[in-house]
Amino acid sequence: MAALPWSVEPMKGWARGGRYSHRGDVPDSPGWSDEQKATVDRMWAELRVLSSAVVDHPYWKTVPAEVLVNRRMELKRQALPHNPGDAPEAP
Repeated sequence: MAALPWSVEPMKGWARGGRYSHRGDVPDSPGWSDEQKATVDRMWAELRVLSSAVVDHPYWKTVPAEVLVNRRMELKRQALPHNPGDAPEAP
Protein backbone atom coordinates (compact mmCIF):
# COMPACT_ATOMS: atom_id res chain seq x y z
CA MET A 1 0.00 0.00 0.00
CA ALA A 2 2.98 2.29 0.39
CA ALA A 3 3.22 2.59 -3.40
CA LEU A 4 -0.36 3.86 -3.71
CA PRO A 5 -1.04 7.58 -4.21
CA TRP A 6 -1.60 9.34 -0.89
CA SER A 7 -5.29 9.99 -1.61
CA VAL A 8 -7.92 7.53 -2.84
CA GLU A 9 -9.64 10.29 -4.80
CA PRO A 10 -7.75 12.81 -6.95
CA MET A 11 -6.68 15.72 -4.74
CA LYS A 12 -4.54 18.78 -5.10
CA GLY A 13 -1.27 18.77 -3.17
CA TRP A 14 0.13 21.63 -1.11
CA ALA A 15 3.37 23.43 -0.54
CA ARG A 16 5.31 23.11 2.67
CA GLY A 17 4.11 25.63 5.19
CA GLY A 18 3.63 26.23 8.88
CA ARG A 19 0.56 24.04 9.01
CA TYR A 20 2.10 21.04 7.21
CA SER A 21 5.82 21.57 7.76
CA HIS A 22 6.38 18.00 8.98
CA ARG A 23 5.63 16.58 5.52
CA GLY A 24 7.31 19.01 3.19
CA ASP A 25 5.74 19.63 -0.21
CA VAL A 26 2.98 17.19 -1.07
CA PRO A 27 2.41 16.58 -4.78
CA ASP A 28 -1.01 16.29 -6.38
CA SER A 29 -2.53 12.85 -6.00
CA PRO A 30 -3.97 11.25 -9.14
CA GLY A 31 -6.14 9.03 -6.92
CA TRP A 32 -6.32 5.25 -7.00
CA SER A 33 -7.27 3.29 -10.09
CA ASP A 34 -10.37 1.09 -10.01
CA GLU A 35 -8.07 -1.93 -9.87
CA GLN A 36 -6.18 -0.51 -6.86
CA LYS A 37 -9.45 0.26 -5.06
CA ALA A 38 -10.74 -3.26 -5.72
CA THR A 39 -7.49 -4.83 -4.52
CA VAL A 40 -7.45 -2.82 -1.28
CA ASP A 41 -11.15 -3.59 -0.67
CA ARG A 42 -10.49 -7.32 -1.26
CA MET A 43 -7.50 -7.29 1.10
CA TRP A 44 -9.48 -5.52 3.87
CA ALA A 45 -12.32 -8.04 3.46
CA GLU A 46 -9.83 -10.91 3.72
CA LEU A 47 -8.27 -9.34 6.81
CA ARG A 48 -11.69 -9.09 8.49
CA VAL A 49 -12.46 -12.76 7.74
CA LEU A 50 -9.06 -13.94 9.00
CA SER A 51 -9.25 -11.74 12.11
CA SER A 52 -12.66 -13.17 12.98
CA ALA A 53 -11.36 -16.70 12.47
CA VAL A 54 -8.57 -16.07 14.98
CA VAL A 55 -10.62 -14.15 17.55
CA ASP A 56 -13.61 -16.53 17.42
CA HIS A 57 -11.56 -19.74 17.32
CA PRO A 58 -12.80 -22.35 19.85
CA TYR A 59 -9.32 -22.50 21.39
CA TRP A 60 -9.91 -19.19 23.19
CA LYS A 61 -12.79 -20.71 25.19
CA THR A 62 -10.30 -23.17 26.70
CA VAL A 63 -7.95 -20.44 27.94
CA PRO A 64 -8.55 -19.24 31.52
CA ALA A 65 -9.67 -15.60 31.61
CA GLU A 66 -6.72 -14.56 33.78
CA VAL A 67 -4.19 -15.55 31.08
CA LEU A 68 -6.22 -14.79 27.95
CA VAL A 69 -4.62 -11.41 27.21
CA ASN A 70 -1.11 -12.80 27.70
CA ARG A 71 -1.81 -15.70 25.35
CA ARG A 72 -3.15 -13.38 22.65
CA MET A 73 -0.13 -11.12 23.04
CA GLU A 74 2.15 -14.15 22.65
CA LEU A 75 0.38 -15.01 19.41
CA LYS A 76 0.75 -11.44 18.21
CA ARG A 77 4.49 -11.40 18.97
CA GLN A 78 4.99 -14.66 17.07
CA ALA A 79 3.53 -13.04 13.97
CA LEU A 80 6.02 -10.14 14.08
CA PRO A 81 9.51 -10.40 12.57
CA HIS A 82 12.20 -10.85 15.24
CA ASN A 83 14.59 -8.39 13.57
CA PRO A 84 13.77 -5.43 11.35
CA GLY A 85 15.81 -7.11 8.61
CA ASP A 86 13.43 -10.10 8.74
CA ALA A 87 10.45 -8.07 7.60
CA PRO A 88 9.10 -9.03 4.17
CA GLU A 89 9.80 -6.69 1.27
CA ALA A 90 6.97 -4.32 0.36
CA PRO A 91 5.49 -5.05 -3.08
